[in-house]
Amino acid sequence: MQMNPRLSGLCCIRCASLWAPGDYAEGCPSCLAAGHPATLECIYDASEDDAAMPLPILAPVTLGEGGTPCLPASDLAQAEGVGQLWLKCESANPTGSHKDRMAALVVSRAKLAGANRVAAASSGNAGVSIAAYCAAAGLQADIAITHNCPPLQREAMQGFGAKLRAFEDSLARWPYVQDLCRNHGAYAGTNYLNPPVGTNPYGVEGYKPIATEILEACGAPTDIIVPTARGDLLWGILLGWQHLLHSGRIERLPRLHAVEPYARLSLALATGDARGQWEGATDQYSIAGGTCTLQSLEALSRSGGSPVEVSDAAAARARQRLAGRGFSTELSSAAALAAVSQLRRAGVLDAESSVVLMLTSDGRRG
Repeated sequence: MQMNPRLSGLCCIRCASLWAPGDYAEGCPSCLAAGHPATLECIYDASEDDAAMPLPILAPVTLGEGGTPCLPASDLAQAEGVGQLWLKCESANPTGSHKDRMAALVVSRAKLAGANRVAAASSGNAGVSIAAYCAAAGLQADIAITHNCPPLQREAMQGFGAKLRAFEDSLARWPYVQDLCRNHGAYAGTNYLNPPVGTNPYGVEGYKPIATEILEACGAPTDIIVPTARGDLLWGILLGWQHLLHSGRIERLPRLHAVEPYARLSLALATGDARGQWEGATDQYSIAGGTCTLQSLEALSRSGGSPVEVSDAAAARARQRLAGRGFSTELSSAAALAAVSQLRRAGVLDAESSVVLMLTSDGRRG
């Protein structure tokens, strides 16, 4: 396991400043000082094999993540009035969600950096995944959860040996994780800033191969629908498609649409400022919370996509439709299907659209 020698630095998505390879749990230092938390994007030197998808860590800790199925759903495409529709089934990852792709690289970087523990704020899939990969790497996982963390999620984290500490609400967890990372030598497995910056840039790179997997399974789609909270998956998928575009494998980026349970991104887009607080009540706990990130706005802007608000009731109906076809999904995953109808009615999708739904996790724990 080692850092990729092609990794030449990191570039801020807001101010374009360049930083040497290293650990920046709080994003761009210059933008943070200015009060605008901003993600850093990995930059790689050119290679003779530019078609290969570069990742920041070579031979990382692995539990067999990636290579998940991308299945055609012609009956759903016909019902929704779009040309083609595929289901990208991230539940096939080892702990049942897309978060395994991120955790593999975050935990690997933590080990390379000499850390003996990883701290994270999560009451769901990220916490389970980080706990599992820490167990595989021989590191301690310290997970800050909320008191209403689903019991099966809690049990899974504890089963992998994680130490849990519960807090009243989501935002209350972040100062605890911040203290562990700033003062007690823990490596940051998730964001802990408010306003948030997003997860470790090396970890988010773990989502890039999704673009290649989709391309090889069904060609270049016109649209990809992504359940979104802080936008790590949305941003990471964009990075993968950007590489495919720059290496000449595709002619245009697919539009990435962000599914959320209530308006956050649409309000942030109206002002161009992702630092607000937009609370709401939802059962879609994996994409809940009142914050968003600059990386989410940037992913929508670069791809020409849009945010889509999906209610719990609409997500529940979509989950029933998927269950009728043999797919067990978390409520926030099923919301991706509900978003198709809304985008079709809005004229964003049409009968010629080819659409991929990111089914981010299954229903085994909620």
